[in-house]
Amino acid sequence: MIKELLEERGLPALMTMKDGSPVTAENWQARRRELLDVLEEMEYGRFPKKLGETAWEEKRQERIAAGVAVCHEMNITFPTPDGENFTFPAKINIPDCASAEHPVPAFVFISFGYPKYYPLEELMNEGVIIAEFVMNDVAMDGEDQWSTLLSPHFFKNGERPADGTGKIGMWAFAASRVADVLLSMDCVDPARLGVVGHSRLGKTALWAGANDERFTHVFSNDSGCSGAAITRKKVGETFPVIDRVFPYWFCENMKTISTSVEASEATAFDQHFLVAAICPRKAYVGSAGEDEWADPVSEYLCCKAASEAWEANGMTGFAAPDRLPASWDTYAEGNVGYHLRPGIHFLSRHDWIRYIRFIKG
Repeated sequence: MIKELLEERGLPALMTMKDGSPVTAENWQARRRELLDVLEEMEYGRFPKKLGETAWEEKRQERIAAGVAVCHEMNITFPTPDGENFTFPAKINIPDCASAEHPVPAFVFISFGYPKYYPLEELMNEGVIIAEFVMNDVAMDGEDQWSTLLSPHFFKNGERPADGTGKIGMWAFAASRVADVLLSMDCVDPARLGVVGHSRLGKTALWAGANDERFTHVFSNDSGCSGAAITRKKVGETFPVIDRVFPYWFCENMKTISTSVEASEATAFDQHFLVAAICPRKAYVGSAGEDEWADPVSEYLCCKAASEAWEANGMTGFAAPDRLPASWDTYAEGNVGYHLRPGIHFLSRHDWIRYIRFIKG
């Protein structure tokens, strides 16, 4: 059934190199670079380069979550292309069970704002570290003509090349700078470092994880169009709609493929390229049954289409039955995970707990 549904979508071949040769385990990294190149050029823009060392300063500590954890409020600073430094705040929440002797999993949580989508006490009781930063402390989620926060450090006078990074790329780059801090801590298990986001920030988590191989687990919650949902024959939000309303999320070249649904479905890529670029690490997609705008079916099919990358590397990809998902289904046995919960577009406790179970293995 799923094979036939994917054939109806007419997806571009994932496991064929640009020169027409087949993809194998031996040339997978070269194919992965091809996937990132087309996504950079046509959708998200060039992923920013790290130009120097990240620095951080702790500003404040407080006990949280009924006294079982400590919140470390940080300022994180990194160099930018214009020669100046940029600083943004973050909160790193560490449960008391985490130590050098017992390092624990950690998540970089790309957030809409403290404490939205955030059952903090429950997460601390689960024994994971949550490092949160707010997107609007890095790049404004709005049309600012590239003149505020991080943007002018990349684009002077608002002049952005056609493949210059969009806001998604800036938020993703900031997630990697938070990872710099986490990986300096001996209470963090570097083999279980996740990045997670919801909606537009689910797209961001995927882009961060695709580019930064230190993220061992990548979690997309209800990311939909230009995230973990197949573009071809998608219902709900489409490329023409998303690029008209949120053009600053993407590069200017996105406009050439978002003129119509037909144009967006004739591209040389689809979103299974993005999920596959995480291989051979672990990816997980969370969907909500009433979230038709994101299109849970297209997210599920994306997991199946991307699974070929793991399979070519001799690994289990998406381990799911040959049918579409039903409410409460969870598939987490392979290196690509997925769940479908009932309800609306939201990052819920149900989602968080599934992500924690996946990273804990």
